[in-house]
Amino acid sequence: MKKTYSKSSISELNLDIKKPCIIFLYWDLWAGKTTLSQIIIQKLLGKNQEVTSPTYVYYNKYADVYHFDLYRLENYDQFISIGWEEILDNNSWVILVEWPERIEEYYSADIEIHIHKNKNQNERDIEIIYKKRGL
Repeated sequence: MKKTYSKSSISELNLDIKKPCIIFLYWDLWAGKTTLSQIIIQKLLGKNQEVTSPTYVYYNKYADVYHFDLYRLENYDQFISIGWEEILDNNSWVILVEWPERIEEYYSADIEIHIHKNKNQNERDIEIIYKKRGL
């Protein structure tokens, strides 16, 4: 499914997320990753949930949702040495992964979301691909 959303209508995005679920988030730089991650987490946990970017701490945990930002991760070995594979291997959470290119050779997503800027700077093209478990 591919659809174009304005910045103000992106909150209308509906996803069929069932635990456990790994979601890989792919996008162009400055395409709105923090906004989309906030919307997904708030829809899962309630609109009052404060959601911050985990860029400098690598991940945040909200109830039964993990939100990873692997931008600063150098390679998969670093991911293993920190011990995060235990979270992904647990497979009982909803796990959002920004910059999944760092681990996609070793893990696969249940849902992939691809966000791209288009000619109108107030719009984003969003493609959602359901990959596993009949989602």
